[in-house]
Amino acid sequence: SCSKDPVRFVRVAFPWGEPKPELALHAGPDEWQTQILTDVRDGLKTPGQAIQEAVASGHGVGKSGLVSWLILWALSTFSDTKGVVTANTEVQLRTKTWPELAKWHRLFIAKHWFNFTATSLSSVDPEHEKTWRVDAIPWSERNTEAFAGLHNQGKRLIAIFDEASAIADVIWETTEGALTDSDTEILWFAFGNPTRNTGR
Repeated sequence: SCSKDPVRFVRVAFPWGEPKPELALHAGPDEWQTQILTDVRDGLKTPGQAIQEAVASGHGVGKSGLVSWLILWALSTFSDTKGVVTANTEVQLRTKTWPELAKWHRLFIAKHWFNFTATSLSSVDPEHEKTWRVDAIPWSERNTEAFAGLHNQGKRLIAIFDEASAIADVIWETTEGALTDSDTEILWFAFGNPTRNTGR
């Protein structure tokens, strides 16, 4: 029931307001986070349209939380979803983005559906562990193959760029060219601080 509604998913998938240290004082997502989730929900009403969202904001406002919710929603509500997450640096990906996903995976009501590792979140079903997953992949201008191979015909595909302003244009261009599958639900999100006035 949440496959086309990430707003509903976020509201029901986590123990908001319960006496867990992370969420005891929170009734749900912030207004700006809800707006992004609503934009995704509304965009999904147009079949064949790729969802592309870019968010520029400061530090500590909840970008990484929203990234985590989008990943968990995408994987949990469409079988054999595939995706990739990258960030401005490998350190950002390893020490900020992925640990935040670990936190929300731990709080997720269906965490038993997925195996969480240092570089991936994948289905616990051995028949789907290679086809139902999101991987954390550092980018490199000399090695764009990981982004050129983003295809998932007839299923759902998600790409997330964290601290996106420092990701090289060639990675953006490679990803854009890869997200062309027909009959595929394509989701591409870019998050970061508005620190540059050139490039993607």
